[in-house]
Amino acid sequence: MIDKPQILTLNLTTKTNQALKEKGFNIYEGSLGKLVDTKNQKYEFKYCLPNKDFPPNIHEFEIVIVDLSNEDTIDYKKEDHTRTVNKTEVDNYLECRHPQTIFDPRGFASKFLVKGIKEILKRECIIIVFQNENINIEYKLVKKNGDHSKLLTRNKYSLYEFMPIFPFKQNKFGKETEVIIKNNEFGNFLEKYNSDFTYENIYHYPTVWDNEEQILDPRFHPILKNKSDEIISFTYFDDKLRLYLFPILEDNSDFILEFLQSIAPTAHPSLFPNSNQKKWTNKTEYALPNHLNLLNEKELIFKEYQRKIKQKEIEIEENLKKYGFLHDIITETGDKLVAAVINFLEWLGFENVIDMDTQATKIKEEDIQIENEKGLLIIEVKGIGGTSKDSECSQISKIKYRRAKERGKFDVFGLYIVNHQRHLPAIERENPPFTEEQKNDALNDERSLLTTWQLFNLYYDIQNEIITKEEAREVIYNYGLISFIPQNIELIGTVDEIFLKGEVFILKINDVKLKTGNYLFIEKNNSFRKLKIIGLKLNDDTVEEISNGEIGIKVNSKVSKKSKVWIKNTYPSTNI
Repeated sequence: MIDKPQILTLNLTTKTNQALKEKGFNIYEGSLGKLVDTKNQKYEFKYCLPNKDFPPNIHEFEIVIVDLSNEDTIDYKKEDHTRTVNKTEVDNYLECRHPQTIFDPRGFASKFLVKGIKEILKRECIIIVFQNENINIEYKLVKKNGDHSKLLTRNKYSLYEFMPIFPFKQNKFGKETEVIIKNNEFGNFLEKYNSDFTYENIYHYPTVWDNEEQILDPRFHPILKNKSDEIISFTYFDDKLRLYLFPILEDNSDFILEFLQSIAPTAHPSLFPNSNQKKWTNKTEYALPNHLNLLNEKELIFKEYQRKIKQKEIEIEENLKKYGFLHDIITETGDKLVAAVINFLEWLGFENVIDMDTQATKIKEEDIQIENEKGLLIIEVKGIGGTSKDSECSQISKIKYRRAKERGKFDVFGLYIVNHQRHLPAIERENPPFTEEQKNDALNDERSLLTTWQLFNLYYDIQNEIITKEEAREVIYNYGLISFIPQNIELIGTVDEIFLKGEVFILKINDVKLKTGNYLFIEKNNSFRKLKIIGLKLNDDTVEEISNGEIGIKVNSKVSKKSKVWIKNTYPSTNI
């Protein structure tokens, strides 16, 4: 017997279970219970117990096969429905009262199976279900009291209670079926049995939410339909679950055997570690025409792949060296941080950036000096574990006035740059790390505050044409907390409606000129993106240019609700 996979069969026929055993599959012949013919006469009732059979280690099984179409019926025997051993004082039964003559325990057992299925779903598994008509069966739980009974609860359960997903639409019987999936092994397998299928239900295509829009669930795959193009069979695959719901086959033994031997091992190899079907054909003496040549070509491709990977690793290492300063400005302190900030400022286009550690001065005060036509920019750089004290923020003011006195003019600008909470991931830090008082003091003292995390994001804003290097250099001379936002822009509205997953949004404009090919700045959570207008519509008519009205705007990326929309005051070109 093959140890893996462990297979739990529920209500399979004796023939099917026997066929699986003969092929060496490790199965547990369980049951949701067989139908019981109570032969109730008028005014008669029977106390019944669910004759289900689940393994105690159900959580260890990888495959569950359920045949709801098997409605084998047995006669009622009182001894089968009498508690002979009872560990509690509870003496409850399910009551089957005339005119009900058939006790169907499967819905009740299906409800109990839910807990076991949840355990199985914690790892990769396959659930195979052969359908039957979806009906809700009422169960009356009663307390036995001689020839009388006391009703405790009354509940209805479906045969499909255990299903992780069951997009049932309605009951509908039919014999004419069509395979949806074509030209693959699974599709060919279904075609082989298609003429023998019947069905009892049709299903709807479930949907999920994706960016505030309902889409068809990508985990759901219809595999068979009827002549009215209605879904009668499907698969559903998520991270761990592989669910197959098939139509009815009068004899499904060959179908199940072939599925487990040929289809499932290929589709889900990790669940069939011992599958060795046809492995001997891989030996050289059984090679197919051109097979060895193809293997040689594969080897050459692999060697070329290895060469390219090695070359790419060299390029990656060079790229790390070239742009490593971007990581250093948000991780380092001391001289390494100063060197990284200098590297960034030079990339930004500043000239004459001086590391004051290299200068012969008696007292080291500021870390960096930049002198140009605007005057002298002095910069203090700190890497700290927390956030800045007031004295740390304001220290640059003292240095600024000292330098102004030395120069005899007031063209000195002071900038404090901090890599705060540097032991935390930058996105998890307190941003900005300055109090309102610290920001107001900086404004009043005519000095600037800036974080290295802002510089890091500035790099990508420049790459994405949100702001230019020239504009960023000018912004650095502003007072207070510096903000690198697009320059010379005006707000034209807020997005309230979106379509096509956010690629189209509605905006009401008044005396604002918009044209296909222009650029918009989209702001969400104080972050800006530059998007291109690729289409404009007014009253369902496509227009090239518009200045007023409620319009539909299609852009080249997704926009979410409540985003603010800005434009440049002028559009001299398509570049910022």
